[in-house]
Amino acid sequence: MKKVLQKCVPAFSLIEMSIVLVVIGIIAGAVFKGQELLESAKIRSIVQDFQHYSLSVGIYQETYQALPGDDPKASLHFAGIESGDGNGQITGKEPDLFWQHLSKASIINTDTAPNSKLGGRYTVVFQPSAEMPGHWFMLSKEGETGLLTPKQAQALKNKIDQGSNSTNPSQGQLIVRDASGISGKCVSNGHLNLATTTPDCVAYYKF
Repeated sequence: MKKVLQKCVPAFSLIEMSIVLVVIGIIAGAVFKGQELLESAKIRSIVQDFQHYSLSVGIYQETYQALPGDDPKASLHFAGIESGDGNGQITGKEPDLFWQHLSKASIINTDTAPNSKLGGRYTVVFQPSAEMPGHWFMLSKEGETGLLTPKQAQALKNKIDQGSNSTNPSQGQLIVRDASGISGKCVSNGHLNLATTTPDCVAYYKF
């Protein structure tokens, strides 16, 4: 009887399988780390935006002795631009004029509310609540819809506020609140609700 020769199918050894799994783990770790670095870079860019726009207000005030948007003499300084009412409050149509005045003064390069790296827009609001007097940059989606997750908001707080202010969403230069029509998903019992993974937070930066 003829012997049937069976072909041997090469198989991975345990060592080879271990090497493959290690390589897969390294690649997966690099992907996750890259995502974390990208997220961190976006958060840093928001911090820089807040600081840049706040500094822009100071430059405008020093040059024209008025708030951008509220400047009653803007039409005299710049051709084809509307003036504000000069009452010291950026309200009504003046939040739109705010960016136009800064642009015409060549302080920033946009004449409309700019976007952040995470999306949404920076808009100007005056006294959004009784506990928040003065002017603030608000970062949200259209209509005060949430843009940030509580985790992102906490990362932002950590870079802007120090000490106890960094853990209290209602204190410091950066205030974090629930988006319009939402309660408890972003802020719960005086703390950011880190169990929430959806973008239900709106950020306010005082200038």
